[in-house]
Amino acid sequence: MNMGQAEKIWLLLIGLTVAGAWFAETGNPGWHLALIVSGLIAFKGRMVVDHYMEMNHANARIRHVLYTFITIVPLLVIFSHGWGDLFRRLTTLN
Repeated sequence: MNMGQAEKIWLLLIGLTVAGAWFAETGNPGWHLALIVSGLIAFKGRMVVDHYMEMNHANARIRHVLYTFITIVPLLVIFSHGWGDLFRRLTTLN
């Protein structure tokens, strides 16, 4: 049985998900872990958008909206690691 591209991408995504969970559970919390997890999020998001949603052939505006979203989410992970206390203070009602 030959695996097609979709199956190979799916296995890669599963492997990266397991790797991300492993890093998160066993790694020491710090900038390196936040950067690794953010990189995995960005790469996996791009793979899903390009290969499963097939946005690389879609309207440029729609594609750019999705690419912007998958860029912002990893940045939010990094910002929440570095400036989480500031965000908590800014969003607390007390």
